[in-house]
Amino acid sequence: MALFEHTGTTQKVNLDDTEACCCTIETAQTIDGHTEYVLRVQRGPYPENSWRILRRYNDFATLNKCLQISGIDLSFPGKKLIGNMRPDFIAERLNALQEYINQVLMNPILASSLPTKKFIDPDTYSTPFHDLALQYASMSLRTDGVFTLGQSLGPIGWRLRKHYFKVVHKPQGNKHSPGHSTTKHHLIKSSSQSHGKQHTTQVCVTTSTEKDYNSTSRDQSGRDDLILTWTEFGPDRYIDEKEIHTVLKNFGGVQHPYVVPIEHIASNDCGALVIRKFYKHGSLKDVLCSASPCNPFLSKYGSPKGRAPLPLKELALYARQVLEAIRFLHSKGVACGHVHCGNVIVVDGVAKLMDVENFIFGVPSFYRPFFVQHSKINTCEAIDVYGFGHLLYEMCMGYPLQDSYARQITDCPDSLKSLLESILSKEACKSALPTLDQLATHPFFGEYAGQFNEQYAMTIAMQKPHLKFSTSAKEQLKLAVQKTENRVRDEQRSVKNQKRLVRVQEMMTSEEEKKKIKQKAKQAKLRAQNSLQLNNGPPSLGASGSGASGNGGGSGGMAATLHLSSSTGGIVKSSSANSITSPQEGGLMSPPPHAMDSGGSTSPQPPPSAPPIPAPVPSLPAFQSNATAGTAPASTSSTAEAAATVRTNGDAYHAAGWAGRPHGSQCSPGGDPRYGSL
Repeated sequence: MALFEHTGTTQKVNLDDTEACCCTIETAQTIDGHTEYVLRVQRGPYPENSWRILRRYNDFATLNKCLQISGIDLSFPGKKLIGNMRPDFIAERLNALQEYINQVLMNPILASSLPTKKFIDPDTYSTPFHDLALQYASMSLRTDGVFTLGQSLGPIGWRLRKHYFKVVHKPQGNKHSPGHSTTKHHLIKSSSQSHGKQHTTQVCVTTSTEKDYNSTSRDQSGRDDLILTWTEFGPDRYIDEKEIHTVLKNFGGVQHPYVVPIEHIASNDCGALVIRKFYKHGSLKDVLCSASPCNPFLSKYGSPKGRAPLPLKELALYARQVLEAIRFLHSKGVACGHVHCGNVIVVDGVAKLMDVENFIFGVPSFYRPFFVQHSKINTCEAIDVYGFGHLLYEMCMGYPLQDSYARQITDCPDSLKSLLESILSKEACKSALPTLDQLATHPFFGEYAGQFNEQYAMTIAMQKPHLKFSTSAKEQLKLAVQKTENRVRDEQRSVKNQKRLVRVQEMMTSEEEKKKIKQKAKQAKLRAQNSLQLNNGPPSLGASGSGASGNGGGSGGMAATLHLSSSTGGIVKSSSANSITSPQEGGLMSPPPHAMDSGGSTSPQPPPSAPPIPAPVPSLPAFQSNATAGTAPASTSSTAEAAATVRTNGDAYHAAGWAGRPHGSQCSPGGDPRYGSL
């Protein structure tokens, strides 16, 4: 029973928030005159990591209201006041809600937002992340004596565990001066706990402080405005606690013409804060999307109004500068892992890489669900090369790549096409990516940035790069690289094994049923991509060629059973606020074919044909196989639907969860955001 109970815990858990989740609406039941839907949510490739929750239609409506700020057109079913308790209507509504939640989870921006996370995993994401960040940042700066924490900038980034604050220099002299009282006035919390009110009401009003922050980059004393980011340590933080303070202190002194300098860096047992200069134009992604850096990320990148690629000479220059920054970090034994447009700032024609400390923090890349599909992308250098390819693609096309590889690259010069294909083509991802040194000598840069080497030599002569670690710190960084790569390889093996299970399941079905499964998967993926591409860039080329495993999480491939129970029987809530367990008596909906039996082993048995209208079903054990349970009156269960359901919770991790997500439409890829960038 523990497999399906998702209970909270007080123990610190470094959860990978980028790990894809899939959600299947298993059944529906009538309780106290209203309908409740039973949702089975699975994180990652294995059914063991799953739980059940109860949701009403109003819960879906609240989620949809929270996500409307993104401007993404989602197919949410309308409310019905009369006849909404009929079994046929409930079955129709169940299918419509299934398609809706699929669209949300297939969009990386919507799927990573706090309203979505709370909807599918309320126990984990009810933590007041923002208030904790405010507390930790305030305590860290209290003894610093140089900076004072100011206004919260709100949810301008996609990470739920990274928070942004304005920070000002402490005034010198009389602590009761007007400047001091103004600073203390800004030391306030956000509008609500964990931005809950912002996400619930979606009132995206820019405060006067944020307006000033957008319009100017200097405070009243003439100093540059600063921005503080607090980030919780992630699952890839492998540096010893005794050594991490020294490593961060050394890293705070990084100097390179193409790396944004760090004004201040500090950490505690839970996370770290970094203070940098605030750039009023925001990141390169903000420039490409014509977005204000201090707006909520859902509104900035959900459906941006303007998208324009960079001129080739600017593209080549910026890319070459970022490439040199990455090469410099690797020469010092530090990987980046978060190369994307949201981590690039352009100042006076110079592109600079920032958030380079994320590797030390151990936070996973937003591209992680992409490169875990390709077993050859298993080193830190290959991951940075892969991210660099996505950066090139977005600068070239004006919109991000929508899949883990580019099926076809057009509308660019041959030299740039060759460079992109060497990184992002299917053949390159399956074989081996070029090294950083090989990228630097590619003919594209010689054609469009031919004078870069001479300019770079002059630049480093005036501003000598610097990043020095102690011997023990170097050993810690080397060990962290090895453990990070091992975790990537382990996850890639899990994805590969799950693909193999899906193929075995397909072999058990007939040819006609396999065609139906493939057709449903294609249709679901195309519907999602077309709706997400409506207001943002051209559609993905060759999307329909993804095959049977392209989108196992699509609504067309999900089999859901429906059973209406009385108010005295059915699913009941467990001790966890939103989880559910099986009752001792009363009608109960059966789990899907992929559910675990009471012994903990998988039992994918083909269900029998459904009766026209099911009679009241006696109570079933909590984990009884679907082979012995009553099925939905709305549609008959078939072997093909059983396979589709297996695909939902299996292949969805690597296909529907991310590869099926249109990563370019109203979704913006990237690793750790700066100023709300992805």
